[in-house]
Amino acid sequence: MRASRTVPRGRGDPSVTAMAVAVSIEPAAVAATPGTPVEVTVTVRNDSQIVEEYRLLASGPGGGCVTLEPDHVSVYPGRSETVVARILVARSPGILAGELDVAIQVMPTAVIPEDVEPEITRTTVGEVAELIITVEAFAAVAAEIVPKVSRSRGRKRVRLAIDNNGNAPIAASLIGAGSERLTVNPREPEVVIDPGHAQFVRVTLAPRRRVWRGQAASHPYSVVVTPSAGEPIVADGIHMQEPVFPSWFWKALLALAALIALLILLWNLLVKPTVEEAAREAVAEPLAEVQGQAEAAEQAAAESADSAKAAQEAAEAAATGTPAPVPPPPAPTVANQTNVITLTAGAGAAPVRRGLPDPVPDGSTLRITDLVVQNPQGDVATLTLGYGTTVLLTLSTENYRDLDLHFVTPIEVPAGQTLQAQLSCLIVGDPPGRTPERCLSSILVTSQLVTPPPAG
Repeated sequence: MRASRTVPRGRGDPSVTAMAVAVSIEPAAVAATPGTPVEVTVTVRNDSQIVEEYRLLASGPGGGCVTLEPDHVSVYPGRSETVVARILVARSPGILAGELDVAIQVMPTAVIPEDVEPEITRTTVGEVAELIITVEAFAAVAAEIVPKVSRSRGRKRVRLAIDNNGNAPIAASLIGAGSERLTVNPREPEVVIDPGHAQFVRVTLAPRRRVWRGQAASHPYSVVVTPSAGEPIVADGIHMQEPVFPSWFWKALLALAALIALLILLWNLLVKPTVEEAAREAVAEPLAEVQGQAEAAEQAAAESADSAKAAQEAAEAAATGTPAPVPPPPAPTVANQTNVITLTAGAGAAPVRRGLPDPVPDGSTLRITDLVVQNPQGDVATLTLGYGTTVLLTLSTENYRDLDLHFVTPIEVPAGQTLQAQLSCLIVGDPPGRTPERCLSSILVTSQLVTPPPAG
């Protein structure tokens, strides 16, 4: 039995005998299944010396779930009356599973506030008894595929809507059920849904083979939702796999072939003879001029050949020796080089610079012919290549993973300078299987060190 507490209700003439009331609830704690009514008994005892009428009121967090029958009782002095408190918890997610406190207030109806009828002054008291309702959990889960009928030529993503209409959180596992021609993969195999909420999960539909032509293929499928409490739920859907070449494609292709054949026929019968005749007339006069110039050039060439032959014969007769050949100039020295520059930098930290091990020697030139730049982690960073104050390249690493650069005209680094690279890290990448802490880039430099021959 739950203890009651007294609530003073107004002030009055001290000569009037105070009215006292005692309230008890049996049982004082009760378990309620949502949607199923439960009854408890409220006993009201009049310990005063006069007959009193009492008004009963349920308040508190669970007051809306309690109905008092009757809500007014008249009790003789020294006797008790009982009232039935009917408890009905709504089967909805609005009332969560757990405990609800209810205050049963019993007030004498003879109590009249002073601001309404100030001439009535009586000493009255009221009682409050507490009732604890333990709301039991219930599961009500619904699942639906949106859209129920999907269409595509290849992969298709649909959404699975899961509604938790119960009064407690649920954990559910998702399993796709496809067929020999269709695989069904939910993106999240496990979900947790709060009461009164819905969650959408992406489901990928992947046909195993393409439909090249003909009618669309129908693939029934389903997703089984198994909640932590309750029976499994099956959400059904249909995927219509469209052919790669629609039915109108072949008709359009045939019409295009017929149009091309008609154009070819018109060209050969009408356009081509007209063009050829116009071309012959246009080139007839220039061609005659060119032929005349060619004949004149041929005659001049024959005369030049005769003159050259006579000069050669005269030179052979007059010559007494052969002059020494002039040696070719010496060629410069070319040394092929391959170097790797590796840079690592933290996100938001100061830029990191690395360069080739040695500067270009005096009198030499470094010619860069090829660059292979790698961003293996998918970092977001800025990579700069140059020497001294000269910037040769500025690259944003998020645009590539592997980048090959080949230069028809090599990039030249002058003597005394060192080829250097600088990496400024913004966001470290997230490659599968590991979690790096710093950005990483590398540059493979293929070059030629050209040294001219010594003067002499």
